Amino acid sequence: MSGLKFRTEHQVRGYECDFQGEITIPSLINEMVHVSSMQSEALGNTEESMMMRGLSWIIIQYNIDISRIPERDERIILETEAVSYNRFFTYRIFRALDLEENLLVEVFTTFSIMDLETRKMIRIDKEIVAPYKADEIRTLIRQPKIVSVCEETKSEKPFRVRYLDIDANKHVNNAKYFDWVINTVEMEFLLAHQIKSINIKYEKEVEFGTMISSSISTKEQEDGTILTAHQIINGTTIACVANIIWEKR
Repeated sequence: MSGLKFRTEHQVRGYECDFQGEITIPSLINEMVHVSSMQSEALGNTEESMMMRGLSWIIIQYNIDISRIPERDERIILETEAVSYNRFFTYRIFRALDLEENLLVEVFTTFSIMDLETRKMIRIDKEIVAPYKADEIRTLIRQPKIVSVCEETKSEKPFRVRYLDIDANKHVNNAKYFDWVINTVEMEFLLAHQIKSINIKYEKEVEFGTMISSSISTKEQEDGTILTAHQIINGTTIACVANIIWEKR
């Protein structure tokens, strides 16, 4: 798999970090997606041009592997590469590296294109993806299966969708889901553990004013890591599912 790479430097700001001085997952994801927008603009495939066609990119799934979370004031390299596409999905990799080119975070992302009027996915237009020089493939790239929340041991918290949670597509920004997921984890656990990987899949849109329920269950694995399973429900509809693997600090 190969495609055009695009990279830029970024200095981690204090407002992007948690109180432990590490960039938050929502902040990192937002910065990475911004880099892909910068690449698209450089190639003449702007968000405005997509909207003029009544289309928009949507994110289906992230698979995130973390070696080390960037810290406050650290200068990092953010890199992205659109690697391949098939009839309905495009696949893009994001990377965060330190200035010595050591890989800190790698994110394998599945995108699709949505018709803004019907709010449904459509087939990938080769004209749109051609500038990225990604490989055309016939198969689907399968991500690791997401373990379901254990109904018997789960706990849950309600969240209301607010105005600032909504993006240009008039639904909840994909990075906001990380807030809802991570904020179900107890503070004591967060202080003692760090994230090793995240697998998150978006199932249905969530719109302004909705009250969602974010649930979590926890399981210790054979290698000593902890798996938290997450589910976000909008009424009776599953909007998002996720797994996070944690290790002790």
